[in-house]
Amino acid sequence: MAQLKGKAMERRTFSKGLLAGAALASSGWARAQSGRQPTMVVPYTPGGSTDILGRLFTEAYSSQAGDKYIVENRPGANGMLGTAHVSSSPPDGRTLMYTFGNLMLNQEFLMKENRIQPLRDLVPVTRACLIQAVIVAAPSFPASNLRQLLDMARKSPGKHTYAYYGDLGIAAVAAEADVQLLRVPYKGGVPGMMDVAAGTVDVITSSLAQAAPLLKAGKLKALAVYGDERLREWPDVLTVKEVLPNFRAVDYQVVMAPKGTQGAVLAQLAQRAQAALAGSEIRQAFLERGAIVAPLSPEETLAFMETDRAQLARVVKAAKILPE
Repeated sequence: MAQLKGKAMERRTFSKGLLAGAALASSGWARAQSGRQPTMVVPYTPGGSTDILGRLFTEAYSSQAGDKYIVENRPGANGMLGTAHVSSSPPDGRTLMYTFGNLMLNQEFLMKENRIQPLRDLVPVTRACLIQAVIVAAPSFPASNLRQLLDMARKSPGKHTYAYYGDLGIAAVAAEADVQLLRVPYKGGVPGMMDVAAGTVDVITSSLAQAAPLLKAGKLKALAVYGDERLREWPDVLTVKEVLPNFRAVDYQVVMAPKGTQGAVLAQLAQRAQAALAGSEIRQAFLERGAIVAPLSPEETLAFMETDRAQLARVVKAAKILPE
C-alpha cells in the first residue's frame, strides 16, 4: 500500500512539474510569437516615487507571470508620452503601465494639446496603492493646522498661496471649503517644496515620503494629511476629512493596460496583480515608502477612477484652472 501511495505521489509531482513546465514554455512561446519583451512602462523619470514603487511591483508581478517584465521609463508631457505609447500597444497583456492615477486623470483637464483620455484609451487592471500625502508649510507660517489656514483664507481671499505642479489636492481643498487661494505654478513638486520651506510660497501638497526628511529636520510642518487616518509619526496632524467631512481626494497609483484588453486576458492580468500585491514583503516595502497597498478589481478600479475624474472636473472648474 505504501508503495502504491509513493507511486501516486510521484505521478502527482510529475504532473505538477509538467504543468509548470508547460506554463513556462507557453510563456516563452508567446514571447517568440509576439517578438516583444514584456514591459511595464513608468511614464516618469527614474528615481522618483512612481519609479521606485513601480519597480517593486514589477518584480513581484514577474514572479506571478512566470515571465520577466522590464521597467521602461518613458517620461515627458507630465506622463502623457508614456501613456500614449501604452494606449496604442497591442492589448495582449505584454505592455502594461504603472502610474499615478490621479495625476494621469488631471492632464485631461490641464493640458491643452493632450489627446489622451485615460478612461477611454486605457483599461484599469488594478489600483495598486494609496499614497500618503500631506499639506505642509514653513515652520514660521502663522497657521498650525488646516482649520487655521482656511480661516485665514476666508478673512483674506486670494492672499495666501500654494505651490502648484499639476497636483490638484489643495485646489480640491479650497473648492470644498469655498475659499480662494492663489496658485503659484511650478514645474515640479521638489522646487515648489523648497520654496515653501523658504517661506516664498505658503503651502504645498507633497507625498509623505518626499516631505518626511524636511518634517523631521524641522524645516517644514504638516497642516493636514490626506486619507482616512492620522499619521503614526505625527499623530497630532489632522486629516483633511476631520476638517471637511465630505472631502474626497487621494493620491493613488494604478496599473493600466492598452485599450481593448478584456475577457480572459484582463482577468489573468488582474489575478497576477492581486497576487503580486498580497505578500507581506511588498506591503512593508510600500509602507516604508509612504504607500499603502490597496488593490481593487478592474471593475472597482474603473468605478473609483470615474468618481475621481468627476471630482477633478468640479475642482478644475471651481478653481478656474485653464488648460495650458
